Amino acid sequence: MKNLSDISGFLRNELSQYAFNYDDLDASLGFAAGTIVRMLDEQGDYSVMELMTLLDRLGYEIDIFDKKILQQFIAGPNGPAPPLTVKTGVQLALDKLRE
Repeated sequence: MKNLSDISGFLRNELSQYAFNYDDLDASLGFAAGTIVRMLDEQGDYSVMELMTLLDRLGYEIDIFDKKILQQFIAGPNGPAPPLTVKTGVQLALDKLRE
């Protein structure tokens, strides 16, 4: 994630999987009323500690990486993987449906 919009989108997606009442979630995490809504609205009016607390509740954490090392990790030791040439049974069935 590279910006507040990415973070907000991720949080919106994660919270949509649960039936959280945002006011109750704010209270249970010790946040001021409306903090969760501000996080989801990309307003950026929250602290790193609040973000870390919410991520912890959702089972995530923040890690900081050197950009070059992260790119190498994503690409793998031999660069990006080549496209798959062997199709799965599902891919073959989808191809037949599209014909």
